[in-house]
Amino acid sequence: MDVYMNLDFLIPNLERITENIQETGTTKVKPLNVFMKEDAYRIDPSETICDNLNCDNLKLLFVVKSYVLNFGQRDAIRKTWGGTEGPRTKVVFIIGYIDSANPFIEIESKQYKDIVQLNIEDTYENLVYKTIYSLLWLSDVNIPTTFVHFVDDDRLVNTFNVYNVAINNITSRDLVIIGYKLDFSKPQRAIDSKVYLSPNEYPFSYFPSYVIGGTILTNMKTVKMLALGVTYAKIIQVEDSYIGIVATAFNIEMKHHPGFLPYKKRTTHHLPEILSSPGYELTYALLRDWKVIEGSHTKPLPAPLLRLPQ
Repeated sequence: MDVYMNLDFLIPNLERITENIQETGTTKVKPLNVFMKEDAYRIDPSETICDNLNCDNLKLLFVVKSYVLNFGQRDAIRKTWGGTEGPRTKVVFIIGYIDSANPFIEIESKQYKDIVQLNIEDTYENLVYKTIYSLLWLSDVNIPTTFVHFVDDDRLVNTFNVYNVAINNITSRDLVIIGYKLDFSKPQRAIDSKVYLSPNEYPFSYFPSYVIGGTILTNMKTVKMLALGVTYAKIIQVEDSYIGIVATAFNIEMKHHPGFLPYKKRTTHHLPEILSSPGYELTYALLRDWKVIEGSHTKPLPAPLLRLPQ
């Protein structure tokens, strides 16, 4: 497949970079992308994020990519899966900016201290940068979490199941991403598509395997490797495919788990077994279905869903 034989087009000097990293954990190859992190954040809660939390016991950090105007969805998440008691968890929201929303974001940030606001306009075209800066921020901030779940704000997350899958499938030594994996996906060439890629941007017939970007489970070692990798990889606007390219290049394993749903199911009887589901733009639906999960969390996750095939 042509894409696997030409990763050097997307990451110049890839072989030298990976050899350096294997030998020393870093590389002196000049980065392809320079991200000005000192100017990247309008709101950065790094210094206060653990004020009211014993971070020594933190196990699972949810990094929620949220549209700046989605105040209701963030509030619903805080009241449901984002405020779970049991597994030691915390939620932070990554947002961009719209000038008219600034006064309201400042109020929200002061109240909850869980907002990371980027100095980029909150548009679909900038979603890949929201993902990149999420990785860069998390790799720099001193939050001693074991696991990280990157997730979109339109998802219902079964916190208990995500935690159980993490502790049964990820160690601190692993370079791994778990989610809903797609293989043999093609770039979109229809010019009116919001994920359109021209042949000049991406000349290959297929993407490497990737995990859909709305819900990704990993650990801090992998986060730091991805944060290093994005500085060397040519940026394309399709964020989950881009992360798949970086993961493939830097030997990060991608594992499929069907519990990270790619679409919302019509019935609710499956909710005790899911890990996350999209389709929760309406906050009342999130509040309603979270009650189903909360009432069933004492039941163990079935073995085939708990531990993935090796």
